[in-house]
Amino acid sequence: MALLVLTWGFRYWIDIWELNFSPTGQIIGAGYTDIHAQAPAYSILIGISIVTAILLLANIRFQGWRLPGIAMGVWLGASLVLGVMWPAVVQQFIVAPNEAAAEAPYIERNIAMTRKAFGLTDVEGKSFPASEDLTAKDVLADRQTLSNVRLWDPSIVAQSYSQLQSIRTYYEFPDVDVDRYTIDGNTEQVLVSAREMNSAQLPSTSQTWVNRHLVYTHGFGLVMSPVNDSDTRGMPKFIIGDIPPKTTTDLKTEQPRIYFGEATSDYVIVDAGIKEFDYPLGEKNAEYEYAGTGGVRIGGLATRLAWALHLGSSQVLFSEYVKPDSRVLMRRTLLDRVKTLAPWLRYEADPYPVLVDGRIVWVIDAYTTSENFPYSEGLPGSTINYMRNSVKVTIDAFDGTTHFYAFDQADPVLKAWMSVFPSLVEPADRIPTGIRAHFRYPQGLFEAQAEIYRTYHMTDPRVFYNKEDQWEIPGERKGQTMEPFFVLMKLPGEAQEHFYIMQPYTPRNRDNMIGWVAANSDPEEYGKRTVYLFPKERVVLGPEQVSAQINQDALISPQLSLWNQRGSKAIFGNMLVIPIKNSIVYVQPLYLQAETTAIPELTRVLVVYADKVEMERTLEAALLKVFGQVAPSSDTTGTPSAGGKTADAAAARKLFAEATAAQRKGDWATYGAKLEELGKVLEKLVSAETTPTK
Repeated sequence: MALLVLTWGFRYWIDIWELNFSPTGQIIGAGYTDIHAQAPAYSILIGISIVTAILLLANIRFQGWRLPGIAMGVWLGASLVLGVMWPAVVQQFIVAPNEAAAEAPYIERNIAMTRKAFGLTDVEGKSFPASEDLTAKDVLADRQTLSNVRLWDPSIVAQSYSQLQSIRTYYEFPDVDVDRYTIDGNTEQVLVSAREMNSAQLPSTSQTWVNRHLVYTHGFGLVMSPVNDSDTRGMPKFIIGDIPPKTTTDLKTEQPRIYFGEATSDYVIVDAGIKEFDYPLGEKNAEYEYAGTGGVRIGGLATRLAWALHLGSSQVLFSEYVKPDSRVLMRRTLLDRVKTLAPWLRYEADPYPVLVDGRIVWVIDAYTTSENFPYSEGLPGSTINYMRNSVKVTIDAFDGTTHFYAFDQADPVLKAWMSVFPSLVEPADRIPTGIRAHFRYPQGLFEAQAEIYRTYHMTDPRVFYNKEDQWEIPGERKGQTMEPFFVLMKLPGEAQEHFYIMQPYTPRNRDNMIGWVAANSDPEEYGKRTVYLFPKERVVLGPEQVSAQINQDALISPQLSLWNQRGSKAIFGNMLVIPIKNSIVYVQPLYLQAETTAIPELTRVLVVYADKVEMERTLEAALLKVFGQVAPSSDTTGTPSAGGKTADAAAARKLFAEATAAQRKGDWATYGAKLEELGKVLEKLVSAETTPTK
């Protein structure tokens, strides 16, 4: 019994440290009652436990029930009075009447530690006026941002990729990712997807073991398209497409074969006695013999038997195609591969492919996490209260070569694991420059930080206690939470464009926008996060309010109803919040999809600024209509004609398109000349609008 009491006393000592994670007060961590009542109570109970144990041991010499009865009675009574009643009295009569003041030091501690746990200590806050005085010249000055506005949503364009680029039923595109590439000297935001092999989609008559594991072994090539461009049919305009990959740019694919991917699950055996299918070629198929270094050798009879048992396939043992030098490629699904190698990391659910030096390389963001960071608030619905993007993982799509890079070498959790596996994680300076240029600030970490920051942007304990300035993600209350989005743009006050991931905020239980946060993905300023705060003295429309404004527009609403009644369906893309100068412009694409086909067409672009809502076939046309001061055509009643203005507006649209095309080609002389002409046309439009009619 003495040993049991001492063990319980040790538990009291542990409980003192567990107060760092106490959930009983206003915040996670030790509060006023924990520090001034619970912790002293545990210390006293440790002493009482020791005395009780001594008395129980003394009972060996002074036998009887009296001594142990007194000892156990005192111990149990003290546990009840000190461990339960005393903290309750302190909370009720000392803390509760003065809670804001009493808990202030501990709230301040919780704020500091939570921000530290999620890497929010260096978030830079800036005021953003969100003014409504934007002009056509301001829009023209930020043309690079506007030329990279994402008009194709990844979830929407995935259907187009599947219909237009699958080529054969056994090819598939698991998803579409957003990235940026330097194409012909210009940085462009693009959509990218890998064409993977799904041998389960082979015709039923071709579903043989030989076909699935020896012949149809790999996918083929990337598909890439600009985020903001479409062809004359409203379909994506492909920068890279078809089989073998074709392009008119300086992007080259030298090794397009994909043996390792997001949806590649079957094992395959290469260097077998039968050639692999490479890609469809006219009436016959191109064939291939694996030239990579991946895989494990089949070997002699004994190891061959072991392989047959391991893979659950007798064909491995009896097939004449399988040779001793044949190799098995296994664990070809990316997440399965990395979780096998390093199960102590958490992984971003969406790997993305990168074309580097003619090869396809997959990039996966990996996180170190903890549930035991003192005074830190956990993520909603999770016990995780510490998170770092400490590791970047790359996997070669051809041979499966996998590298773990220590991207955050200061992370103590990563340091601990690296001491356990010293040869697994490589230093960050070994990351190839070409791959580093395509690193993205991970969406999973960004979403976690955005979730925490909506409460923990409040650093004043009293403001935090009252939760008077808590934020929320747009659409959250309606179950349609707005996802963060990647965008290539120039932030206010910056000299050049960068690749950001952005998330708008609204006040709690309100729909107007209160600010937005952006995280930089470019190598030179990777991880820099900036929060732009809008004025609180006036309302800045939020995404949901803008959506309502669009749906209520007298011209747009009937058109939407018409499209939805003629065997087609109008689909809104993601609403994008684009900062230009000191203002906010909303851009939303609109797609039209016929009931008989799954190919959505980019049919219109909506631009909303202040009280102006316009819908046009192109982004340029919608912007010119909002900012170009275009007057309506004259009627037949003798009203002075505005035909000259209409012609000027058409000329402006044409010049804008020509300037953008020249910029993409790197023809800077033509680009400058077109901009100069465009400036003159815009000045003429503005001048005509401000001249009184006689």
